[in-house]
Amino acid sequence: MTAASVPPPADAAGPARRRLAAAALALAAFALNLNTNVLGALLPFLRAELDLAAGGEQLLLAAAAAGSALGALAVGPLAARHGRRGALVLGLLLFSATCALHPLASGYLPFLGLRFGSGLAVGTAYAAASALVAELWPYARRGAAMGTFTAAMFLAIPVGMPLATALAAHGAWWGIFALQALLGAVGCWWVLRAVPASAPIESRRGGLRVLALPGVAAALAATMLHVGSFFVTVQLASTWLDTEGLVAKEDQMWVWVGLGVVSVFGSALLAPLSDRTGKRPFVLLTSVVLVGCFGLLARGPGPGLLVGTAVVLAATAAARTGPLQALVSSLVPADRFAAVMGLRGCAMQCGVAAFALASAPVAKDLGFRGVLVLAAGCQFLSYAVIRFGVREPRR
Repeated sequence: MTAASVPPPADAAGPARRRLAAAALALAAFALNLNTNVLGALLPFLRAELDLAAGGEQLLLAAAAAGSALGALAVGPLAARHGRRGALVLGLLLFSATCALHPLASGYLPFLGLRFGSGLAVGTAYAAASALVAELWPYARRGAAMGTFTAAMFLAIPVGMPLATALAAHGAWWGIFALQALLGAVGCWWVLRAVPASAPIESRRGGLRVLALPGVAAALAATMLHVGSFFVTVQLASTWLDTEGLVAKEDQMWVWVGLGVVSVFGSALLAPLSDRTGKRPFVLLTSVVLVGCFGLLARGPGPGLLVGTAVVLAATAAARTGPLQALVSSLVPADRFAAVMGLRGCAMQCGVAAFALASAPVAKDLGFRGVLVLAAGCQFLSYAVIRFGVREPRR
C-alpha cells in the first residue's frame, strides 16, 4: 500500500472520534486567527506603550504576515519528519510560547520579534491543521469539514476584536495574548487526545514539486487572487466608511463583529452544499457572486443596498473558502497534503502583499471605488483561472 492510498484514520475511528477531532482542529483555528486579527484593534492602545514611530504599525502587521508565509512553507518538511499531527503540535507549542511572551516585551523591537515568531507558528500550525482535515475526511465530505474548520477561524473576528478592545480599554491589553497562549495550550492537549496518530506519511519529495501537478499552480493563483483582493479591500473599507460619512471609525467595531458573525454562518451552513454540487462548480458560482458584489459596491449603492451587499459578500467569501481549500487538496496525492497546504498558506500572504501594493496607486488616483473595481477584476481572474486551469478529479 502506498502512502497516497493510506485510508484516513478517522474513518476507522467512527463518527464520534471524527467529531472530537473536528472540535480540536476548530479550537486550533480559532486560537490562531485570534492572533491574526486582534492586533488592529489593539494598535490605538499600543502606540504609547511601545512608543511606535512612523511606519511602526505597518511593520508589526508585516512581520506577522512574513512569519506566517515562512511558517507555512516549513510544514511540509516538518510533517514528513514528525507527521502532520506532530507538525501541528510543534506549531501550537511555539504559538503558546510566543503569545505568553507578548506581555513581557520591554519595547518595540522585542514585540516586533514576537509578532514574527507568532506569525511563524500560525503559518505552520494552520497549514498542518488544514492538511489534517484533508487527511481525516474523505473528499466527498471535505467541503463540509473544511467549512466547519474555517467557520471556527472566522469566529475569532466577532469574539476577538471586542474582547481585545475591552481588555485594552481597562489597561490589560496583554490579556488577549494570555488568552491565546491558554487556548493554544488547550488546543495542543486536545489535538493529542482527539486527533488520531499516524505514521509520517507525508512525502519528502513534496515542497515546490507539487506545483508541477496538473491544476495546482492554477488553484494556488486563484487562492492568491481571491484572498489578497478580499482581505485588503476589507481593511481599506474602514477608512472609506469613515471618510464618506457612512460609519465613523469609532462606531465601526460592531459593523465588523456583525459581518464576522455572517462569515461564521456562511462558512458553516453554505460550504457543505459544495459536497452535493461539486467543489469546483460551487467555487465558480460563488466567484461570480463576489464579482457582482464588488462591482455593485463600486457603483455607490444607497445605505440599504450597501448593507445587503456587504452581508452577501461576507457570507459568500466565507462559504467559498473551505470548498476551495478542499478542491486544492484534491489535486495532489494524499502524501502531499501538507506540502500543498503550506504553499496555499504562503500564496495567501503573497496575495495580500501583492494586492496591497497594486491597490495603493489605484486608491490614490481613483479612490476606494477604484480599489473595488480592481478587487472585482481579481475575483473575475480567480474565476477564470479555476474555470480554465483546474479540473475536479473524480474521487
